[in-house]
Amino acid sequence: MISTKVSARPTWREWTGLLLLALPLFMIGSDLTVMFLAMPAVTADLAPSTTQTLWIMHIGQFVSAGLVITMGWLTGRVGHKRLLLVVMALYGSASMLAAFAPNPETLLVARVLMGAAAAAATPAAISILRSMFTSAKHFGIAFAVVMGAVSVGGALGPPMGGLLLGYFWWGAVFLINVPVAALVLIAGLWIFPRTRETTRDRIDLISVALSMAAVLLVVFGLQEIADRGLSVPYVLAAVAGVGFGAWFIRRQRRIDNPLLDLSLFAIRALRICAIAFVISSAAFVAVDFVLVQYLQIVIGVPTTQLGLMLAIPGVAAIIGTALTPPLARRIAPSKLMAAGVCISLVGALLIITALLVTPHLTALLIAGTTIVAAGVIPLGLLGAQLIVTSPPKERAGSAVAIQDISGNMGAALGMAFIGSLAMAVYGRVLNVTAPAGVSDADLDAAAQSPGGAVAVAENLGGRAGQDLLTAAQEALSWGTVAAYIAAVVLGIATIVLILRGLKGIQLPSDAADEPAPEASASEVALGAPATTPESQPPITPAEMPINQELRRTQP
Repeated sequence: MISTKVSARPTWREWTGLLLLALPLFMIGSDLTVMFLAMPAVTADLAPSTTQTLWIMHIGQFVSAGLVITMGWLTGRVGHKRLLLVVMALYGSASMLAAFAPNPETLLVARVLMGAAAAAATPAAISILRSMFTSAKHFGIAFAVVMGAVSVGGALGPPMGGLLLGYFWWGAVFLINVPVAALVLIAGLWIFPRTRETTRDRIDLISVALSMAAVLLVVFGLQEIADRGLSVPYVLAAVAGVGFGAWFIRRQRRIDNPLLDLSLFAIRALRICAIAFVISSAAFVAVDFVLVQYLQIVIGVPTTQLGLMLAIPGVAAIIGTALTPPLARRIAPSKLMAAGVCISLVGALLIITALLVTPHLTALLIAGTTIVAAGVIPLGLLGAQLIVTSPPKERAGSAVAIQDISGNMGAALGMAFIGSLAMAVYGRVLNVTAPAGVSDADLDAAAQSPGGAVAVAENLGGRAGQDLLTAAQEALSWGTVAAYIAAVVLGIATIVLILRGLKGIQLPSDAADEPAPEASASEVALGAPATTPESQPPITPAEMPINQELRRTQP
């Protein structure tokens, strides 16, 4: 039996464990984006219907979002090591099933299982980190590596998928997950520490159903509204999700064993960072989708080349991930996070300028996207670290669930708001600038989406088709500009929120590099207050009254 007693200074075992945790999260991050390149080959081989195609693309994300609260609770109930090893076995088996799926239905089942595993992987991994890295300095580095693995995986998913699809069949994008899952499962049995701190509460199945219904319906409704426009079924889905969410919150306040401890929101750092995640995700997730459409339809960048171009922001994310921990030891979190968002705004303004002045200069657009990608890293890393380290270790899973829900809801809201704004501007401009020879039916079809305009233009052919395509490209340019202007406004709101809401908040730090020799891992305080020359020490999440009360009430 491996002892959970570790020193504040990590050994090779902790660093090896960090690598094992980063690998599956990198693959989970890449799975979110690699499907964009793999889907044409999947469609050609399995011939799914249009509805099945959409669900294959998004079902994993929906399931992950719906289960994240439940999985956060299970981390404390089952134990982080046991849960992570189980989901790695599930993830590897589901990836194998997806790789050799003989029909769309089998692939859908595999994607559901992969989404369920992804929902548990992050809270379990972060809980393991808190057990392995008891020094706040080293935990900050380890946390940056693990969280950075998810974002870097998402950024490198398209070029990695393009490389695999260039030499193998589409199933290779799933099959590559199998050896990674097997490595983590086998080595993790030996490397990861055992769990001592678990809860004894029984799960409330009604809360599980309510949380899943709330998150799934809201995310589904908002994404479909962004993709297909306002429609009664999708609006009703989102409204029903909000209703289930209100029911869920009310139930958590009344029962003795809540699935999500709402008292965590009384911690200022957690509450402000969660709100910042919603706003910043709404600002910077949707604009990437709109810009990719612009690069494909207006500039005509081939899919393979576009995948390689989008690897450049991925490299910027890696650099930002490496620089954030040392900078965080010298700069207050609120200032560093706000400075990062300011850098992202510079990138967004560069893209707006390029769209207005040199709309076909791809290098400037990729440069702007790279600056945005680098700038959002400090907010993502430090905000997530504040959320995770604010509560006691036993509730880290619930804290990670709050972080994931904030990001998912923000992305869905951004797609609904910014995506709809871009398409509204696109449709209005196209209706004004479309050539006179286009029929009302063709114009309506072209105004639905840029892809629809390309199809209509190809059907028309000749001068009329070329004029319609030119008008659609100009309309999409203005829609993209509108999307980035909205992102700038939301980015400014994020900066104000961070500077005001996180004033005086510091990351957890160690009173000394080494704890007392007899201290065990569970006794090493991650949230020890930092010492500063000022007369009053800064506020840390662990010092807040609500956090002290939470610790006193632990079983």
